[in-house]
Amino acid sequence: MSYRWVPILGGLEERDGVVVFQGGTTKTADGRELVNIGNFICDQTFGGGEIAAQITFSARPQESACGLLLYYQPSTQSFISAILGGTDLCSVKSYIGYQWTTHKGVGDPSQLEAQRSYSLAVTAAGSRVSVSLDGVNVLQTDLPFPLPSGQPGIWARGLDDIEISSFTVHRRPPTVFVVMQFTPPYDELYRDVIKPVCEEILGVAVVRADDIAGPGLIIADIARHIVEANVVIADISVRNPNVYYEVGFSHALHKPTILIAEKPTDLPFDVSPFRILFYENTIGGKARIEAGLRKHLEAVLADWSTS
Repeated sequence: MSYRWVPILGGLEERDGVVVFQGGTTKTADGRELVNIGNFICDQTFGGGEIAAQITFSARPQESACGLLLYYQPSTQSFISAILGGTDLCSVKSYIGYQWTTHKGVGDPSQLEAQRSYSLAVTAAGSRVSVSLDGVNVLQTDLPFPLPSGQPGIWARGLDDIEISSFTVHRRPPTVFVVMQFTPPYDELYRDVIKPVCEEILGVAVVRADDIAGPGLIIADIARHIVEANVVIADISVRNPNVYYEVGFSHALHKPTILIAEKPTDLPFDVSPFRILFYENTIGGKARIEAGLRKHLEAVLADWSTS
């Protein structure tokens, strides 16, 4: 698939579907020479899934770096990128408020070779980012915030040209993780209201802890699903320690969390200040919780898709 590209910063050339960053130096008004930097944004949107490309350094790879942008915010020029080269062999960095933050870096960049094509792929789910190089998983990190939805692209820096080919974007739908007690009537609420609203009405994937199959520690699986979710829905009608633990973990990750509770519910002090979507376990209450939940989810997903 071919994409349309806009060079936000630096020189860009397209040759038969190959994007070429034009390396070199640029002289500033005060006479300083700065190494060329490129930010190239494509016409896709991304908030989770996989971005991949082949990267080839024409010369001096130890003095170059090239990354796949997972997100770019034009109003602030902030971005998040998985980078090949630079301070590490592979790294995940963000540039926010004109400051670089390295979330994780691995490997020695001196291993990079000129005129060799490297396959770089990055997978993002919720707050979790994984990077593979030439088909080998080399890095996994959890961002301190959910990955926003925005436009992906390419970031590059170097004295020499860098070729980026086979650039692909594969998006995945946003996911919702549901936290609640596994007993009636909450099972019915999940099956008859939450799951249909998420899947059938909004087209959002939804999972609850008892949907998870396979060996391993259940708490580790729950933590992974919360990290990888775009939204968390939590029913706090019952003072269940497990539910409150998972709500606290979601809040610590700055995860968008929709709290729901059955009327009347005596909420603990630490939770009561939050906006709660209350519902009644009646026929009329079912319709109201469906409408309220849909409205809340649409608001969260609208913020997520335009952030």
